[in-house]
Amino acid sequence: MSAWTDRTERGAEDFRLVACPTAPGWAAAYHPETDVLVPRDSTADISNAPTSRGIVVRPERTTTGTATAPRSDGS
Repeated sequence: MSAWTDRTERGAEDFRLVACPTAPGWAAAYHPETDVLVPRDSTADISNAPTSRGIVVRPERTTTGTATAPRSDGS
């Protein structure tokens, strides 16, 4: 789920969370699979490109149980 000031719920489903080398508190994802998390009205001032490099997200377990937190062994 992405968090944005308009309070619109934007979610990307059927992802599995895995540990990867990022800064603490940060996450990484592939484009275009996570485009649904980016607000359409959030763009760069000059290029008008979507702000997909800097959005706030929170992992949530789906009702199907497909989203999982990383295990302590990194798998």
